Amino acid sequence: MKKYVLTIGNSALSIISSTVIVLPFMFFLRISATHTVSSVLPFVIFYTLRTTGIFLIRGIKTSLNSASLLKISLYSGTLGSIFGIIGSFFPELYIISGFFLGLSAAWLPTANTSINFLNIKNNLLLAKNKYFTILTLILIGYILFIPSKTSFIIFFLFYTVLYLIAIITLPTLNQYAVDSHDLESYSYQYLGLFVVFFVLIFSLRSSRLMKNIMQFDYFIWGSLLLAIVLIVSKLFFNRAPQRNVPNLLSYISIINGALGNYLFLFASLYVAGYYGHHDLFTRFYIPYIIGIVTAPIINKVLVKKNNHTIFIMLFIGLLIMFFRPLFPWGILSLSITKGCLNLKLNHIYMTQDNLPSDKRIWVKNTIQSTGSIIYQFIIMITGSLIVSDNNHSIKELLDITSQGIPSNYSRALMIEWNLVTTTILLIMIMFYYFFYLLTYIKINR
Repeated sequence: MKKYVLTIGNSALSIISSTVIVLPFMFFLRISATHTVSSVLPFVIFYTLRTTGIFLIRGIKTSLNSASLLKISLYSGTLGSIFGIIGSFFPELYIISGFFLGLSAAWLPTANTSINFLNIKNNLLLAKNKYFTILTLILIGYILFIPSKTSFIIFFLFYTVLYLIAIITLPTLNQYAVDSHDLESYSYQYLGLFVVFFVLIFSLRSSRLMKNIMQFDYFIWGSLLLAIVLIVSKLFFNRAPQRNVPNLLSYISIINGALGNYLFLFASLYVAGYYGHHDLFTRFYIPYIIGIVTAPIINKVLVKKNNHTIFIMLFIGLLIMFFRPLFPWGILSLSITKGCLNLKLNHIYMTQDNLPSDKRIWVKNTIQSTGSIIYQFIIMITGSLIVSDNNHSIKELLDITSQGIPSNYSRALMIEWNLVTTTILLIMIMFYYFFYLLTYIKINR
């Protein structure tokens, strides 16, 4: 009986780990639809912490390992979900919900992945209950179709139950032992990056939802200043926060992060700007979530024994994005590819013996988050440049990314914007593949 209960708990933990980045994002975005300060803040705080939280935990003086971080993440997510329930009656409390769920989304997937790898190595991995998993995913799909106002309380109630079930697995973490040499010391460089990225992303997200041009200007100038600081530090100091990570591995991790932001930020902006917000669910969220769910299956069948398959999938997926009628299929293809690439990178990082064993996934997700954040800045800066080049104001860009119904200009902008952002990502992948082949040839001479 105890073993059966643990399989249910492990299934709940796995579902939360896979969905905590996406589902709260969707519901907090729905809450922000009125574009008031109190409705926008929960989304902005959740998204900003979810994106930058990995830098915070690696920048503060603490001896936390993955097991203790998982416990904090589960308790934090439970609190966030409970405040989400109360927020249905007292909307101001959605802000607290966004804070705690943002921390959980930042830390839980990283901690859970690290622990799973160590448990696999020690033959301690818990089984999952496939019937519970299927039923839960069906219920999540049903909740997504419920009208917005009703869905909020149902979602947060459902997520609270999931978190409480996942907490059942915490006693099994007592067997998770980490030697002191498998940890790493804190670094104020990460804390500095956390502060800078937090301010910039907060300014960007709040300026978009509140249509605040001044905040967007702060974001632009802050991004340019950050770029200068990073270039100078790289040229003259060369003390990157990451340790002992091969350049090619670091670069593909950055691409993985950029791909995630291209999918989750730009693709959603494109669908909203070209088709309208009412089409986001069918043209973006459904293919995106289907891709996440099916990626492990595709990985086993196509990718696991052939690394080149991932690059073929990346090229095909990005090429599809150039064809408007096939855009949702491109999202599905890239979502699957992102999942496969992420699984592959997890395995590669866990073989890096020159990194502390407990922090290998932490390092990977830090580099990945850096790529995601920087590419997000590139997306928004190129969008502002395109708008300015067409003799339109930045306010029109903010209006287009927030309006519910598309216009002829928003459609034209999205077509041009898609061409630029997709091409940039395609070039990044081509550069990686070129240097990958050069390295492969040198090794095999």
